[in-house]
Amino acid sequence: MVGDFKERVLRDLTLTQKYIVVLLGANDFRPVKGSLWLQKELFALSKMFDDLREESGFEAYFLGPHSEFVQDELVDLVQAGVVEKDRGQDRLTVLGKEIYKEISKGIKNEKVEAVSDIKDFLNDMTESELLGFVYFSYPEMRDESLKFKEVERKRRGIALSLLRRGKISVEKASEIAGISVERLIQESRRRGIQVYG
Repeated sequence: MVGDFKERVLRDLTLTQKYIVVLLGANDFRPVKGSLWLQKELFALSKMFDDLREESGFEAYFLGPHSEFVQDELVDLVQAGVVEKDRGQDRLTVLGKEIYKEISKGIKNEKVEAVSDIKDFLNDMTESELLGFVYFSYPEMRDESLKFKEVERKRRGIALSLLRRGKISVEKASEIAGISVERLIQESRRRGIQVYG
């Protein structure tokens, strides 16, 4: 009976739901920090994979890129017992982990690695770092944002924080901070951040 239910869930998964399951299964099933992170991590993946981009339909929204479709797909996964919310975090259930193992058998290693890399890169960012990275990397996605002005005021600190943590290059930090590479290097050195260039 349980096997039949698992097979039915597997058979009925949409492409986006499979991406959600693979994302939540990546990096030894480490949970995603919450809906904001899940949306941004899937958005980043949609920039890499055409099939996800076409199905997910991300648009500029109150906190940057958002997909109602992704939100609905996540709700369906929770209702099916594949995903659970735990203290704001999204994680796979026991059933979800079994489904992840089945799905991941049919996915190329490069795709699984890309999902793991995106999760590793974005999942431990603070909300300000996450929004700053997304807003200044994809400016078309900040048009509707309720927090852009707040993030913009902190952009230099966000860039330096991400640089200090080794998350981004000097060039990317310069783009996020809105200053030249030379100025960013000077400011980094003044703050004791090791940079090369």
